Amino acid sequence: MPGSKKPSSVIVIGAGPIGLTLAADLGSRGVACTVIEQGDGTIGAAKMLQVSVRTVEFCRRLGIADRVKNWGFPSGFPMDNVFVTSLNGYELARIRPLAGGSATASRFSPERQCHCPQTIFDPIMAELARSFPSVDINHRTRFAGFHQDEERVVAEVQDLESGTVREITADYLVGCDGYSSTVRRLLGIEMRGVGALDNSINIEFLTDNLASLHNKGNAIRYVCIGPEGTWGTLVAIDGRQTWRLTLYGANDIDVKSIDVPKAIRRAVGQDFEFTIKSVGEWVRRGVVADRFQDGRVFLAGDSAHTHPPNGGYGMNTGIADAIDLGWKFGAVSEGWADPRILDSYDIERRPVCHRAVNESVKEYFRLTGDTKRSDVDAASRQGDTQRREFGAKVQAANEKSKSWQPFGIHLGYSYDPSPIVMGDGSPKPNDDTIDYFPVSRPGSRAPHAWLDETRSTLDLFGESYVLLCFGKLPADVTPLMMAAKRRDFPIKVHHISDRNIATLYERRFVLVRPDGHVAWRGDTIPAAPNVLLDRIRGAGPRAAVLQRAFASQVT
Repeated sequence: MPGSKKPSSVIVIGAGPIGLTLAADLGSRGVACTVIEQGDGTIGAAKMLQVSVRTVEFCRRLGIADRVKNWGFPSGFPMDNVFVTSLNGYELARIRPLAGGSATASRFSPERQCHCPQTIFDPIMAELARSFPSVDINHRTRFAGFHQDEERVVAEVQDLESGTVREITADYLVGCDGYSSTVRRLLGIEMRGVGALDNSINIEFLTDNLASLHNKGNAIRYVCIGPEGTWGTLVAIDGRQTWRLTLYGANDIDVKSIDVPKAIRRAVGQDFEFTIKSVGEWVRRGVVADRFQDGRVFLAGDSAHTHPPNGGYGMNTGIADAIDLGWKFGAVSEGWADPRILDSYDIERRPVCHRAVNESVKEYFRLTGDTKRSDVDAASRQGDTQRREFGAKVQAANEKSKSWQPFGIHLGYSYDPSPIVMGDGSPKPNDDTIDYFPVSRPGSRAPHAWLDETRSTLDLFGESYVLLCFGKLPADVTPLMMAAKRRDFPIKVHHISDRNIATLYERRFVLVRPDGHVAWRGDTIPAAPNVLLDRIRGAGPRAAVLQRAFASQVT
């Protein structure tokens, strides 16, 4: 039987990019959502800058992709990553964006990654979330604790202006409250991995026309190399006057001992006028929580997995957490999914997050490992030799790894195993975190193809399940649709006659979930579709073999 028609409600702790995305997605599905945030909504220095191609695809479905891509960053600003001794010193290597970088689209997606600082991204997502009547965002409200039982979650919150304490009751609670998550601490869930790669310092400063002070040309990022190795990265924030210098340091670095103006002048290579906006110390980590769910309480974003920012995977991986939870909460709220569908969240997302964290750590060591060259900034024959050798090494390593834009990490992950995906026995491809090869194998992101000049196959997904039928003649899908109707299970059918798209999708029938991942495929409609439908809506058996297979992936 279908699930209950009682609408669900969700409490979201934290109004950063993950919590706001979850709220917006829930709002788009009509799910009641209360967001609790102890801050006042003001965003300090931008922590996140790069929005991945997959995140922009999610923004496309939510109707805000153009705002995220075209917020005001200068058109044509070079997205190069340049290794230098300083902006007025030697250029060692230059990594230019590949197809699919911030300047161009690719054949894999209707979208592209883009440069959008958190100071821009969060307000766009917050405005979208507030536009839905089912979403209530509470700033200056502190989350104090919660208790849960088999029927509900009750959160205790305090208004920081009045001091008033109140309780909020909901069906579910999601902790999007960062690495120091109160929700995770109260659940007693540990984080494991590399707890401290280094202590770093972010220095955000303003200056007019930095490009006029050097001959390297504008670039999105300059990696500063000295005799001690990689010591800093200088990144364009707004493409005009705001820059961020990140200092890489040992675990015992003391922000109070750093001569901040001297560090800025060292990166540029000369004295110049600037204004310091902010200085902040933080710890670079690569850790993942032991589990992402405890009963009716879930973890998403940094509360579940904290990344080094290298590669730009952290926020983007967290956005995918929010999307995975959003459609499943919506399915339970609408009554066509069994509440057990939510058990798939941990099984699906945790291996993907381990994968992304591991790649972030690799990116960190690609940037900092074996970078010490005693004479790299010396005007000598030895310096020339070291610069040539270092530059060739860095160029080759970064081009091979496609640093800063590997499609494999963003588009190539698969939900396998999953209790709500029906496998077809096809061999599992190698997990390539660098290159991406579109496939329709169950668990994978359904491939992009253009249906016409402006519409992608991805534009068909989001609200319900979608059955793609390939071939010249419309197929008879009556048995499946009748079984779905008996369960109030929403399936939209699209017949596609394009032979190239049919080849890309590999099977005559492909059933795609609201999040754009393939749930099932085959060349014939199942003779007994009830088994398929119950499996993908969370009403199938809880297979112990899936849990064992999952455990083997993350240990």
